[in-house]
Amino acid sequence: MQDRKRSVFKAAAVVAGNGIGSGVMAIPYYISYAGIAGGVIAFAAAYLVSVLMHLMIAEMVLHTGDTADILAVFNKYLFKGRKGKILRPAFFALLTIVLIANLSAYISGASEIFTGLLPVNPVIVKVVFFVFAASVVLAGLGAVCTGEAVSVSFMVVILVFMGIFSLLHINSGVEIRILGSITGWMAAYGMIMFSFSAIFAVPQVVEYLGCVSFGAPEGPAGKGERLTDVRKKEEISDTGKTEARIRKAIWLGLFINLVISVTVTICTVITSVEVTDIAIVGWAESVGGTIRILGSVFIVFAMITSFWSIGLASADIVAGQTGLKRGLSFVIATVPALILTLTTGSSFTDYLKLVGGIVAMIISLMAVPSFLICMNDKTPVRIMRKDMKIKAVAGFVFVMYVIMAVGSCLNV
Repeated sequence: MQDRKRSVFKAAAVVAGNGIGSGVMAIPYYISYAGIAGGVIAFAAAYLVSVLMHLMIAEMVLHTGDTADILAVFNKYLFKGRKGKILRPAFFALLTIVLIANLSAYISGASEIFTGLLPVNPVIVKVVFFVFAASVVLAGLGAVCTGEAVSVSFMVVILVFMGIFSLLHINSGVEIRILGSITGWMAAYGMIMFSFSAIFAVPQVVEYLGCVSFGAPEGPAGKGERLTDVRKKEEISDTGKTEARIRKAIWLGLFINLVISVTVTICTVITSVEVTDIAIVGWAESVGGTIRILGSVFIVFAMITSFWSIGLASADIVAGQTGLKRGLSFVIATVPALILTLTTGSSFTDYLKLVGGIVAMIISLMAVPSFLICMNDKTPVRIMRKDMKIKAVAGFVFVMYVIMAVGSCLNV
């Protein structure tokens, strides 16, 4: 599926869609313990740190010269020498497990939503959701970007209607804390950071905006073709303009994520008699069935947009490391997630807690050192500001991701 427009909004939608399904409905519960002041600080800090991290990753992807997957970045800058021969397969295995757990969260979460609304068999729901989501991923990057743009737009429209209904049902007896606990703030910050995390979408944004056409039509690779062969492209000559578009896509994508998360939080807090751990439950009980239906549709869209981006990233990583065909790489990277949800009783929140801490440590321990090594290559800064103190920024981001990792492990 060719996509020649390659708009910044479609690229931004990939970033927003990748992150927004990863816990937006869990944020209000933690914000209720962080308080208004703590919530504002948590949202602001999470947005700033997330933007910096995603820009850093975009910088590394451009310097690496390979937009197929983020693992190529770590292989170039971090996994070198004899240790690299051990670390590369070990990290590949760990990353694969993380991505499978992530995909499992979306399949499991969508099933929980549908079975809560309709008398349907959860096994059938999981299989249908997986097949539909997989078909878009197999259609290629252009199909994913277009699907993300349409889905994110629908999510915004749905949220507008949910906001209107919420304003008509404000809980007059609501008690909102001004100052919450430190534990509540750290837990809220950790969940917001997790919801904003879209690192696997960054190489997709760079590839989508950094080229005008693919060397082969998007879609399943032909016989004997590797995924990297399908991804060959013609670079845009005006690199400065391309880099500016990549920056805008990252800022805009995370801003969309911020607006959606803040809106969900405000609507939940001002209407709910009790802010539940999954916001839509208490929100719907207070406002009515309309919110429950709209919220369920919203969450399903959030799940599928995240699945598309993560699924594509997973297939790219497996193909890049094994040299297997596109279809087989996708099967290896995603089918285990379906099997996991069909054979275990873990809930959506169980998967979120598992993935949150692991992703935090991967980002903080791998991405930041890789970025510093990349910047020591004495190559021109392309994405970050040229007057920015790189080491100070990297140190700040590292510390804030460690705080995220700790916050993800806290109970309030």
